[in-house]
Amino acid sequence: MNIRPARPEDIPGILTLVNDHARRGDLLPRTADSIRDTLPDWLIAKDEAGAIVACGSLYFYSPALAEVRSLAVIDRAKGGGWGSTLVKGLIIEARRRGVVTFFALTRAVSFFQRAGFHISDRQRFPEKVWRDCVNCPLIDRCDETAVVLHLTVPLTHSYRPPTDDRRPPTHCPTHPCACPTITHRPQGERIIMTKPAVNKVVLAYSGGLDTSVIVPWLRENYGCEVICFCANIGQGDHEFEGLEAKGLASGASKVIIEDLRHEFAKDFLFPMMQAGAVYERRYLLGTSVARPLIAKWQVAVAEAEGADAVAHGCTGKGNDQVRFELTYQALNPTLKVIAPWREWEIRSREDALAYARDHNVPVTHTEKSIYSRDANMWHLSHEGGILEDPANEPEEAMYQLSASPESAPDEAEIVEITFEQGTPVAVNGVQLPPAAVVQTLNRLGAKHGIGRIDLVENRLVGMKSRGVYETPGGTILYAAHRELESLCLDRETLHFKEQMALRYAELVYYGMWYHTLRESLQAFVTETQKTISGWVKLKLYKGNVIVAGRYSPQSLYREDFATFGQEDVYDQADAKGFITLFGLQMKVKAMMEVSDGGRTRYAAPDYSKFKRD
Repeated sequence: MNIRPARPEDIPGILTLVNDHARRGDLLPRTADSIRDTLPDWLIAKDEAGAIVACGSLYFYSPALAEVRSLAVIDRAKGGGWGSTLVKGLIIEARRRGVVTFFALTRAVSFFQRAGFHISDRQRFPEKVWRDCVNCPLIDRCDETAVVLHLTVPLTHSYRPPTDDRRPPTHCPTHPCACPTITHRPQGERIIMTKPAVNKVVLAYSGGLDTSVIVPWLRENYGCEVICFCANIGQGDHEFEGLEAKGLASGASKVIIEDLRHEFAKDFLFPMMQAGAVYERRYLLGTSVARPLIAKWQVAVAEAEGADAVAHGCTGKGNDQVRFELTYQALNPTLKVIAPWREWEIRSREDALAYARDHNVPVTHTEKSIYSRDANMWHLSHEGGILEDPANEPEEAMYQLSASPESAPDEAEIVEITFEQGTPVAVNGVQLPPAAVVQTLNRLGAKHGIGRIDLVENRLVGMKSRGVYETPGGTILYAAHRELESLCLDRETLHFKEQMALRYAELVYYGMWYHTLRESLQAFVTETQKTISGWVKLKLYKGNVIVAGRYSPQSLYREDFATFGQEDVYDQADAKGFITLFGLQMKVKAMMEVSDGGRTRYAAPDYSKFKRD
């Protein structure tokens, strides 16, 4: 078979073959210019007559991540092995160019499995989904399956960071990761342990104190390249000022910042809200639901950059370590996981500040900042400091997002939220994208002191902790959505959904977003939302969210039914038989107790037997 790289004279034949399949809906259409611009990435197959019978291309998202695109075989040549041979050629070319992760979205799953690919989740390739698929009209009903093939990382890609005055020469001259590392426990016990070999690590990076010192620590202790990944999930523009320069100054080889606000609201916050998930009656899961999204993209960046490890800055006492690492396991269990807080000698924020000073790491955190905070577009959390004693009232100066109810406006404000199938789409009649809905409601709620909670919660790891949360927009959305469901869901579905919401909240809190059970519960939730359309008016006043009206064209509430004005809808005489049947179990039990002269356990006592004092 004649398989070779494409040439300029092959463009018309490629164009004809690809667009013939595009007309059937098998491929996306291509133009001659787009083929010409990517010609070095195409392979073709020709038959003995010199006609193009098959083609395919590589599409690079990064030097280490590529996709199989525009794979097509002419009808008369199908079944002759042209497609499988061409895919083998693409694999060889991808490996030659240093690709680590090779994937495709396809309906011909078995064909790719024979070539060594295995089924994956297309959400593992957010570069594809959020840069290509998001614009496809079929994104919500896509029938293509993701398949992936992991290629061997060339040894020539090994990285050795340069030696500088800030790093002591503790590494072996032949391989920096193979030497035993001496660590010291707080009790002074000296333990020798061998760290796994790591070539390149992607760190979940915020630019805060912990992750800032982790960058030089990883270089010192693992001798690996460090790529910092930061997710913009609405924590505020100020968080990204100088972030790239800061990460590079700390020793990172690259700092990648992705704007995930739209994905966060659409694919995480709104599905969780539709489920009605609240942990331990009050917590709206702002930190919990963000971690799987960050970790998902961290895995994607690791695959795109050819990294063999991921790292996070979560402590060994908290919940977040579980949330990050369960996502790693669900999406790519081959990645090594480094959790410095479970390894290093740093045991306090003061120790971390000292380490940062010793290594000239630029940090803005000082000993005077006593609170540990986590912020995103859904909430702002506060822990530590005086909050460690549950008897202490939070100081007003601690709050950074919302006004106090006492200082909130003396006049109430009405807000109207419009929903379509359970999804909020407009605020006060203005159509808004998902992230803008949350941000708009945050501003309104914060002004009126909405969404403050002070909670002692049960951590997943077994201990209790105290946190103060500010969730103004989320509190308003939950209230509005709940009111619309009260109109549109029947009793049995609503009551079961309320029970399910408790389990859903636990799964989110425990970091099990990608668990089959959470996804299955979501399918049930999605079905219940088909009738949740309409609007809800809420009155915001000094920390309170008060219902001011609700309407839905799918409402199950009918005034003429409720007033019993129509005998053809409800005949009051039917109530007697209903009550008899509904209480039959209670009646039978009582009849058994009174048989043979007995009395029911609820019979009134004989007061005549009691003497008065």
